[in-house]
Amino acid sequence: MRMRFALDDAAVLVAVIGLVYFRNWWAVGFLVLAIAYVVYRFYKAKKNEPPAIVEDNEFIIEDKDETIYTAELDIGLDYRPMPNYFRTDYRHDTSQSKSLYEYRLEGTDVSCRLIYDEYEDMGVPEQRDVRDGVVMESEMRKRDESKSPRLRSLSNVEDKITSLKKAVEWQKMEPLAFHGLKYFILAKKLPQADARRYLRQELERLKSGEIGFFKEAGKYGLEPDESSPDRLKLMEGKSEPSTEDWKKLFATSQTHGISDLEFSWGKKLKGVLEKLLGD
Repeated sequence: MRMRFALDDAAVLVAVIGLVYFRNWWAVGFLVLAIAYVVYRFYKAKKNEPPAIVEDNEFIIEDKDETIYTAELDIGLDYRPMPNYFRTDYRHDTSQSKSLYEYRLEGTDVSCRLIYDEYEDMGVPEQRDVRDGVVMESEMRKRDESKSPRLRSLSNVEDKITSLKKAVEWQKMEPLAFHGLKYFILAKKLPQADARRYLRQELERLKSGEIGFFKEAGKYGLEPDESSPDRLKLMEGKSEPSTEDWKKLFATSQTHGISDLEFSWGKKLKGVLEKLLGD
């Protein structure tokens, strides 16, 4: 490695000396070629370096239109190091929220539980619905009672409390949770060879499952269309499947090794896996 850089440096030095001494277009041409050679060797060396499976601890959950939703591993709400926790930050228009989760690994399974949840918006007081892993039920109900009947009709506080109570308990993180955050965590925490093997297996599972599902969809007069929300479109000359047919189709997804939601979000999940693998 040292000899290579020494030779590169020498080539450029000779070219510069030649340009100063001869001061003609031959010398200029030699200098340009020497610089181009050094640049070529540099990028070739960079290309041959094994890609890092992950560059940093931040994961982009969603970045679209006015929404930015991110997760960051091993850091607390005050941005100080906090191993085995991750924080999420969500911003949409004037609203923003931040949450803190604890996570743990069991083989290739990742479990997590909500520790803290905070929400605020323009003209809305700061709301802390979860603190220290405890749902603030009394505060949530009191806040709900102070709302107008119209605003109360827009959301059910009891449903939200039930959802948060589930979130503060340990639960397995599915691949779809946070749009593939599980894969990101495993890529960071498992030994690299183990992580790559698992991520590659997941990528192949999704690809194989999609092939089988698309083949099944063809029986209902449907074909692939990645621009469509459900990734399917009607074949030319075919009639629209009935509601019952759609249910039957998506019920077959498990036979292909994927869930119906994994199929619907397959493009996103595959993108995460391919990025982590450097494909």
